[in-house]
Amino acid sequence: MSNLSLKEQLQSLGLSSESDDKKPIKKKKQPTSPGENAKKLKPAWLEQAQYGVELLKAYFPACFKDLKEIQPLKKGIKQDLVKHLSGREEIVIGDKACMVNSLAYYVNSPTYHKRIVEGAVRVDLEGNPAGVVTAEEAQYSVECRKTKLQKKKPSNNEKKLHVEKETTK
Repeated sequence: MSNLSLKEQLQSLGLSSESDDKKPIKKKKQPTSPGENAKKLKPAWLEQAQYGVELLKAYFPACFKDLKEIQPLKKGIKQDLVKHLSGREEIVIGDKACMVNSLAYYVNSPTYHKRIVEGAVRVDLEGNPAGVVTAEEAQYSVECRKTKLQKKKPSNNEKKLHVEKETTK
């Protein structure tokens, strides 16, 4: 089994340029306030998930696409992914695990949920048709999007508390 780094794997796939090696490493500016820290730095889990999605796009371009082209995935695609990756010795184990774990991030994105509409064609790892979205699945996706939006928007009480805190400073 080959233990190439991601950088080496992406270079072998033609997805990374050699000029990346020559760029100077910039030090990150230290945040001056706690709020600034939350805005500027990504959590480690998010970076890992996005990295895994990029790997999925690289290894399965017919299935995993950019935001504008996302398609509903086949039911049981996680099992297909695990089975397919188990036979790929050129991919390091850590990247395999990252791809499998990032699948949840991909299918729970707002853009993916927007694509889950009744009658939409589902695709397998090779991009072949693998079923269609049912009315129940489409409704569930709508409910998931609504729930996420409600979590993001602060309630009126939370807004009032925030305003009161700002005025008392």
